[in-house]
Amino acid sequence: MCGIAGILDNNSKTSPERVTKGFQMLLDGLKHRGPDDRGEVRIKGKNGLNLNLGHQRLSIIDPSKAGHQPMTNNDSSIWISTNSEIYNYKELKHKLKNRYEFRSNSDTEVLLRSYETWGIDCLKHIRGMFAFAIWDSPNNKLFLARDRIGIKPLYYYSKNNIFMFSSELRAMVASKIDKPCLNPTGIFEYLAFGRVGSLESILDSIKELQPGHFLVADNNGIKINKYWDPFHESKLLESPTQIVKRIENCLNEVAQQHIASDVPIGAFLSGGIDSSALVSMISTNTPTPIKTIAVTFKNKSYDESKYSSLVANHFGTQHQELLLSEMDLIENLTPAIGSMDQPTVDGINTYMISKTAKNMGLKVALSGLGGDELFAGYNSFSIVPRLKKLQKILNYFSIDLRKQFSKLATNLMPSSDKITKLNHLIQGQYNGADVYFLFRSLFCEQELGSLFSDPFLLKNEISKNLQRTHELIDSQSQLSTVDTISYLEMTHYMNTTLLRDTDTMSMAHGLEIRVPLLDHKLIELMFSIPSNIKTKKGSPKPLLVNSLTNKLPKSIVQRKKMGFTLPFEHWMRGEMRSEIETVLLSPSEKLSNFISQDGVHKTWSNFLNKRCSWSRPWSLYVLKKWADKNL
Repeated sequence: MCGIAGILDNNSKTSPERVTKGFQMLLDGLKHRGPDDRGEVRIKGKNGLNLNLGHQRLSIIDPSKAGHQPMTNNDSSIWISTNSEIYNYKELKHKLKNRYEFRSNSDTEVLLRSYETWGIDCLKHIRGMFAFAIWDSPNNKLFLARDRIGIKPLYYYSKNNIFMFSSELRAMVASKIDKPCLNPTGIFEYLAFGRVGSLESILDSIKELQPGHFLVADNNGIKINKYWDPFHESKLLESPTQIVKRIENCLNEVAQQHIASDVPIGAFLSGGIDSSALVSMISTNTPTPIKTIAVTFKNKSYDESKYSSLVANHFGTQHQELLLSEMDLIENLTPAIGSMDQPTVDGINTYMISKTAKNMGLKVALSGLGGDELFAGYNSFSIVPRLKKLQKILNYFSIDLRKQFSKLATNLMPSSDKITKLNHLIQGQYNGADVYFLFRSLFCEQELGSLFSDPFLLKNEISKNLQRTHELIDSQSQLSTVDTISYLEMTHYMNTTLLRDTDTMSMAHGLEIRVPLLDHKLIELMFSIPSNIKTKKGSPKPLLVNSLTNKLPKSIVQRKKMGFTLPFEHWMRGEMRSEIETVLLSPSEKLSNFISQDGVHKTWSNFLNKRCSWSRPWSLYVLKKWADKNL
C-alpha cells in the first residue's frame, strides 16, 4: 500500500513555483503511508494542462527498484501512481504477456498495461483494493478510480482551475494550495453518526471519490461515473447445499489471492466468528503456520483471549497477544488521534493492534472485516425490522398521543441512549429516512439541538440529510429487508467508519491491511443469494460457518458476540478523566461557529451521571483534538 498524490494545473493563474512547492508539501504529508520510496514526475500536457504526479511507496509486491512509481509505459505516453493490491495480477499478466515485455514482477505494471490495453474498461478486469491515478497523454486527461467497496481512500479538490488529489485529506491541507474551512455538513454527519459521510468531507472544498466510481479530469473539467453496483444481482435458483458449496469455493479462491506477498504476512484474531473464519480460510490454503495477533485486557468483560487462543491452537498459528492497559492507551492517545485523517469515534483499537503487528515485523495483516455486513451478523438485522414494525404501529397515533407515550417512557425507564432513541422513534425523528439511521445514530435530533450553536444551520443540515437518505433508501426499494440492512451497513457504516479507520490507522504504521471477506466477487455472490437462507434462528452467520473447509470449534460458533472495543466507559472515569475533561471544558475557537460549549458541558455532565454512554463525550473530545491539530 502507498500514498498517491497529484496536482493538475488547467491554465490556472497560480504560479508554477507555488504549485511545485504545494506538491512537495502534499507528498511530504503522505510519507507515513509509504516510507520505502518516493517518486515524482512533472508531465507537460496539451492546451495548458500540466500534471505533477507523485508517489510514496510501501513495498509489498516486487519491492525492487523495478516497482518504482510513478511508472510509465514504453513511450512515456501513460503514467500511473497507484495505492493498490491487484490480487489477480498474475492472471492478467498471463493474458497480456504476448502483447508486452514486462519489466517488473509488480502488480502496478500489470495495472498500467491493463489500462493501455482496455482503457477505462480495465476496471472490469481487475480484482483487488485500489485507488489509482493514470495520466493519458494521447487523450490529454487524468483518470482516477477507486475500488468497488472503498477499501482504499481517494480525495480530490477542484477550484480556480487547480485539480488536486491525494490518499489523505490532511496532506491536501498541508499543501497550502488553499485554506479550506470546516464543512457544516461534515460536522453534522460526524455528530449524528460518529463519522463523516462519503459524499463530502469534514472540510468544505475537499470531496471524497465514492467507492465504485471513476473520475476523468481534462480541459473540460471533471466528470464522475459509477462503474459497479452489486446490490441488484439476480437470485440463484439453487439448493442451500449448492449455495454453501459456491461460497466455499469462493472463500478458498479469495484466500489464495489475498495471501500473495513478497513480505511477511499475518492476521488479526479476536476469537469471533469473522476473524476465526479468516484464519480457517488462510490455514486451508497455506502449508506453513501463519502469524496471528490478538489484543487482551485485564477487564474480563472485554477480554477475548481464551477464544483467540482456542482458535490459534486449533489451527496451529504462531500466536501473539498484546495486553492493553489504560496507561498504554493514554500514552498513545495523542499520536492515535493525530493519525486520524478525519475525526471518527472509532479507530483507536485498530491503531493499537496495527502498532503491535508492525513491531512483530509484519508489513501485511489480514482482517475479518465484512463478515457481519455480508453474512447478517450484526444485531441490526434483528433490531431494525422490529423497529420498523413499531414504527408502523406508531403511525396510527396522533402527534399529541405520541408525545404522551414519550413522556411515559421517560418516566418509567432510566435515562439512557436507548430511551433517547426510543423517544425519537415515538416522535418520528430518526436522523434520516429510515429507522436504520436511528439505530446507527450517535446524537439524535433533539441532542443535536443543544450541541449546534446555530439552530438555523442545524435545521438546514437535518433537511439535507433527510433528502440524501430518502434518495438512498428509494434507490434500493426493491431489496428485501435483509439485503437492505446489509446494503446500508456496507455503504453507511462499514465504508465511512470501519474501512476509513482501518486504512488511516494501519497506514500510520506503514502496515497494509487486507480484507478478504470484502472481495467483490464474494459480495456479488452474497447479494445473489435469497435472503431467507442468510439467517437462521440460533445459528449465527450459518452460510459463513457452513462454507468453511476447515470447520470452526463449536464453542467459537456458539459464543456470545462481542465487538472489538476498548474499555472506554471504565477508563474515561479513571485515569483518562482529567485529559478528557480538560479538553471538553475548554472552549475551542476553531469550532465556535458550529459547536455550543454549553452543549458540550451538558454531554459531559450526562456521562458523569450515567445518562449517556462514553461515545458521546468521546466524539466531542476527538473533534476538538482533531480541529486543534489540523485547522
